[in-house]
Amino acid sequence: MYKIALCENEEVFAVAQQEICRGIFDKMNIEYEISAFQSAEEFLDVFNIGQARFDLLILDIMMDGMDGMELARKIRESDKNATIIFLTSNRDYALQGYDVNALHYLMKPLDATALERLIKVAYNEKFVENFLVIKMGTQHLRIPADDIICLETTGRRVEITLLDQTVACSGKLSDLLSELPKDRFVRCHQAFALNVKNIRELGKQEATAVNGKKIPVSRTFMSDTKKVFVRQLGND
Repeated sequence: MYKIALCENEEVFAVAQQEICRGIFDKMNIEYEISAFQSAEEFLDVFNIGQARFDLLILDIMMDGMDGMELARKIRESDKNATIIFLTSNRDYALQGYDVNALHYLMKPLDATALERLIKVAYNEKFVENFLVIKMGTQHLRIPADDIICLETTGRRVEITLLDQTVACSGKLSDLLSELPKDRFVRCHQAFALNVKNIRELGKQEATAVNGKKIPVSRTFMSDTKKVFVRQLGND
């Protein structure tokens, strides 16, 4: 579920923004939830007590009471990851957005095409590479990349070993691997790929996962596997 917060104190703009956002997310065919707030203070009443966390924040800069820029600074005290897009009728505020790591600012009235472009960037960075979507019968399963230990080719299917279960889908290992983060997933064998984040130990011929599973590592792929594994150790 992609969660969006809109903070806008002018009703005519608030209604228009919600309609534009719904159109964009319906077009993208993803699950979403939009929460609207009329002031920074109203937003903080919910945010500060931990009732809600948001993936995307669309904040009007010029609001009565606390403005959107000050709101963003308070948000960043506890949330460094939420994407922030500012709306403003004054270009002079644009440079201040760098102080709070804002994705962009847009002029009012809101341009739907410009917002759609920014939303796609924000969504793809947060979700597309962090999840693997597979088809199982008539259903689609969305798997968090962090839960994957390894992928194994078995005939015309690929078995995906997770931290708590194993699932399988039709397809090619190379195709699934291309959809996963390259800084964590690496092919370690003709029939296997692994997630180095869930590897406890890398030996000469195999890797040991956090759940004890042994995954073969062939000589051909050892060098690449070791590079990604060592790089991950440095990031932890």
